[in-house]
Amino acid sequence: MLIKAIPLAIRSLGFTVGPVQPPNLTDVGQLLDFVASLKHQAAALGWISGPGADGVVQSLDAKLSAAKASISSGDKKTAINQLNAFINELQAQHGKAISDNAFYLLQPNALFVISKLGS
Repeated sequence: MLIKAIPLAIRSLGFTVGPVQPPNLTDVGQLLDFVASLKHQAAALGWISGPGADGVVQSLDAKLSAAKASISSGDKKTAINQLNAFINELQAQHGKAISDNAFYLLQPNALFVISKLGS
């Protein structure tokens, strides 16, 4: 009886966050929405956690929202600066409120959006 219970005891339930193609590689607004959804997933998975984590999540959201507003108004330079501020906050909180998983998920995606704005 105990042997049959072991698989149930070690079964893992959860989500896998992995490489997926964003909705449209040419629409920077959609790419920013994609980065925001990854950030929300990271927070839901506990990859952004600890004291002050809610403030970090809100601050990251504000930077992404500001970048999207700048893109909507045609101001790519300001959007790039806001995305760099997003990356700087990721770096500052890495190892504190932001785990390796969240950092290595969000930073490359933000850099990718910056690369699309620069082209």
